[in-house]
Amino acid sequence: MKKGLLKLVAFSFLVVTLASCAKAPVAEIEAAKASIEAAKTAGADRYVPESFNAASEALKSAEAAVAEQDSKFALFRNYDAAKTTLASVATLSTKAVEETTAKKAALKAEVTQAVTDLTTLITDNKALLAKAPKGKEGKAALEAIGQEIAVVETVNTEVTAGLANNEDILTLSGKIKPAVEKAKAINTELTDVIAKVKGGKKAKK
Repeated sequence: MKKGLLKLVAFSFLVVTLASCAKAPVAEIEAAKASIEAAKTAGADRYVPESFNAASEALKSAEAAVAEQDSKFALFRNYDAAKTTLASVATLSTKAVEETTAKKAALKAEVTQAVTDLTTLITDNKALLAKAPKGKEGKAALEAIGQEIAVVETVNTEVTAGLANNEDILTLSGKIKPAVEKAKAINTELTDVIAKVKGGKKAKK
């Protein structure tokens, strides 16, 4: 009778012990994944890749820790470290979103200024083109420069419209920067040509 009672007590203790064993942080994992997805939706993977990758790596580390504990006997599982890492995923993801917002604002200011600068450069380049010497040899070169100015102007128009329509600012930045550099190069080229011609005329005098 006593042996049966002892077995029953032992079995009951085992059942209670197993029931109280650490459970895998399933909800925490899903929440961490959701925070990563939210950061990606905000564009963190493109605007602040380092911060986004930090959050992603934290999630991978937490999942690996969970898998390691899952492989152990139920009584020896402990998910505390994994839970701590999972909590950091949300923090890192939020940080990435905040940095993305700041980066977008900074880029928008840069692109807006670039549009202003490019508009001025285009006006100046057109004026310089009109002053440039149009000899037989230089005619073809000037026509080519005129076409380049037209291309730059088209980009400027597209980016200006993009700003007004709140298009992806990273894409707009990628368009406007090389256009500004091209316009500067054209400006330098035309200025040098005009200066050489003026210098040549003074030398003849």
